[in-house]
Amino acid sequence: MKKMKKIVCLVLAVMMMLSSSVIFSYAEETKSEYVADYDTETPVIIVHGMSQNNTYMLDENGEWAKDSNGDYITGWPLEIDITALLKNALVPLVKSVIAKEDCGLSDALYQSAYDALYVIHKDTEGNYINDVEVPCYECPMSELPAEVKAEYYSFLPIQELGEIVGEDNVYYFGYDSIGDIKTETEKLHHYIHDVVLPQTGATQVKICPISLGGTIAVNYLENYPEDYDIISRMVFVVPAIDGSDIIGDLLTNNLSVYDDSVLYNDLLVTLLGETPTAYLLNIVLRILPSDVLKQALKGLVEGVVDTAVRRSTMIWALCPTDYYEEARAIWLEDEEYAKIAETADAYMKARANFEENLFELMENGTAVYDVACYDVPLFPLCKDYKTTNADRVIHAASPAMGATFADLGTTLGDDYVAAGTYCSNPEHNHLSPDGVVDATTGLLPCTTWYFKGQAHEMLPDNDVALKLAIRVMTDNNIVDVYSNPEAFPQFNNGRLVRNARLNIEAWEEADKSRISAEKINAVEIAVADVEVLLDETVVDPVAWTTAEDALETALVNAGVIEDTSPSVIEEFLIKVLKAVNQAVNKAYGAD
Repeated sequence: MKKMKKIVCLVLAVMMMLSSSVIFSYAEETKSEYVADYDTETPVIIVHGMSQNNTYMLDENGEWAKDSNGDYITGWPLEIDITALLKNALVPLVKSVIAKEDCGLSDALYQSAYDALYVIHKDTEGNYINDVEVPCYECPMSELPAEVKAEYYSFLPIQELGEIVGEDNVYYFGYDSIGDIKTETEKLHHYIHDVVLPQTGATQVKICPISLGGTIAVNYLENYPEDYDIISRMVFVVPAIDGSDIIGDLLTNNLSVYDDSVLYNDLLVTLLGETPTAYLLNIVLRILPSDVLKQALKGLVEGVVDTAVRRSTMIWALCPTDYYEEARAIWLEDEEYAKIAETADAYMKARANFEENLFELMENGTAVYDVACYDVPLFPLCKDYKTTNADRVIHAASPAMGATFADLGTTLGDDYVAAGTYCSNPEHNHLSPDGVVDATTGLLPCTTWYFKGQAHEMLPDNDVALKLAIRVMTDNNIVDVYSNPEAFPQFNNGRLVRNARLNIEAWEEADKSRISAEKINAVEIAVADVEVLLDETVVDPVAWTTAEDALETALVNAGVIEDTSPSVIEEFLIKVLKAVNQAVNKAYGAD
């Protein structure tokens, strides 16, 4: 049940915003050894992504409220009581199964979603009904309480940034991920002028907007052009510049889950993995007629949208431009939503002016950079998830600021010629070696780096991407993608290092007295192989996966960690239930 709770939270979070073996490098044949020139004087402000700061419910004393287990009650991250949700829907579910029609199930699920999201309820003007608090500590990382610092570093492992510039010069701007875009932008302005600059004595700041933080940056550039002089560098990391197609499809009632082939095939397998549970649930879903199940899902989705998404202008800032007018007509036409509509309209104006504002910022002397990811399918919630090139949460063109991408599984073609929209320098090659990306149509072709096969929400586990972002923020000698291509080529591959590092830590702490010399030697070799790759910043995904798997196998054989691979019985069940699932879908015409 705990696992299921996390899965549902993930689905809702994604709705609410929520590899190749090629080694990419454009290194020149003759280039002197790179030497860094770190700026340790200018403070850096991290504008985090969604879910990288908590929303706490307050009790009658103005303290963070706790539940019966002594845990803080949060509105973000979402905590959904699955047991209560199922209990409320059980009777109408049974009735609907027996009658083969919707006997109040969609209404029950709508109400369940409403009840589950009670902490973040808002009125039609976007104001919280309950008392909540989103902490924003007006001090550098060095002065944060130890537990808060640890939490922020767990969200974003950017300790290296503090090591380079000093934690006195690193600030973590905490904002409300589901709040008001106008208010949070104003808070950032206050944070810069009334906190960071006075505390550090600096005259300029560097800003790093991450994911949803990119929407705040878009709004900031629109509303505070007088601040352009004080921004030394702006380093975007997978920014949601043009929102996410998932949010667009959610707000236009165009989710893929209303398609039988997705509902009974891909959705649960994507969320739960290739497990017996996923295939069994796919089969169990057939107890309801397709139209009844879809009607029930619509009730659940509408409950989420009407309760939380519709009334949050931060979420409206994630609606892509191409979807906005249709979505606005569906959800914001009523006069009671006029205030939300006004703020959302103003944000869309800021987005329309983003290119002009960005270039004016750069002409004013600010160095601007971007880190983007691609070649990962969107979650199977988006209508075009099978073809849209994305990073699982955001369609790839959004964080790449308009770069051109081939559809998933295809290339731009052997005869494709770079458009040259924003870079026509004949000595530059901004076509990715895999033929998937034309970076010249993005706003920053010479200062955008790309990671292939990297999922958006897993970026904190990509040590190379974080190292790149930190170096770009701090190293004056990195001026574009050609500054240090041996270490950081424009086109690289993604990887995740958390499990490998945990396994190395487990080995360091293990009692080796009862392990044979042969097994110790095998682990030591595997650890050494992983550590060699950890020192490399040009990622070979095949080599990394091979080394990571070898380390895990060696540790399992040595009895240090448990074997998490499927058992023989589980593999058999997966094979059988998958075949049954396919047969059932074929019988129903949904294969």
